[in-house]
Amino acid sequence: MKPVIPAVKAVIVKGDTFLVLKKKGQIGDVYELPGGKMHFGETHGECLFREVYEETGLEVQPFILYDTWENFQPDYQITGVFYLVEMPENGTIRLSEEHEAYQFLPLEKTSLAQVDLVFAERMARWDFDAIKNFMGAR
Repeated sequence: MKPVIPAVKAVIVKGDTFLVLKKKGQIGDVYELPGGKMHFGETHGECLFREVYEETGLEVQPFILYDTWENFQPDYQITGVFYLVEMPENGTIRLSEEHEAYQFLPLEKTSLAQVDLVFAERMARWDFDAIKNFMGAR
């Protein structure tokens, strides 16, 4: 039986934008979301906190479990969840060795052209205006 690997991704919202990271060696203008694979014994929240901190230096807390995503490969499947997360007010981004750049993209469908297809396909179904309203109401 082929393994199914659990993972989490953070949609870190700052105003009307969200944080994306560019992996070292990535060809083109393609970005991913902070996050990664869970370790045995970790909760989704613990994994999100660890992965975001490792990749960005930001100390975040899971805010709302928003959606799921899947990535099917010949030898394994990754099944993941998206969390909506607020950008820490005094947060300073310090990228890990794994990434070479970051940016904040507008929280809208047009930004998905720069997001890895695995995530962009699922995010295309989202109501970005509702997310902005919800996150702004906090």
